[in-house]
Amino acid sequence: MLLSFSATAEVQLTKADLLGTWQIDKESNSSDGSKARSSNTTWAFKEDGTIEGMTHESDAHARIDQMRAVLNYSIENGKIVKQAAPGRSKMETCEAIEKTGNSMVLKCQTVYFFMTKK
Repeated sequence: MLLSFSATAEVQLTKADLLGTWQIDKESNSSDGSKARSSNTTWAFKEDGTIEGMTHESDAHARIDQMRAVLNYSIENGKIVKQAAPGRSKMETCEAIEKTGNSMVLKCQTVYFFMTKK
């Protein structure tokens, strides 16, 4: 019997898996989360096909203390296809590398988002 395993197994997502608010706990360029930077960002996946992203900055010297963006998204072949930036037509594909209960590791291009559902 031949079995093949990928180093990063893909999790097939549905809209029901995503709906709600997710806290991005950290971002990393590595799938293991090494050299990660903490994040104070939430993504709220809505039924209407939009994601509302909200970032709160804790640095007293930051130019702004809060930023909000709304992006369009869809689920295609178990992956998230979302706008790369507000107001732009370019889309990017994100795939779930891991999903256990209310925790998920999402890979979007070269960044891994370590997330917890609120």
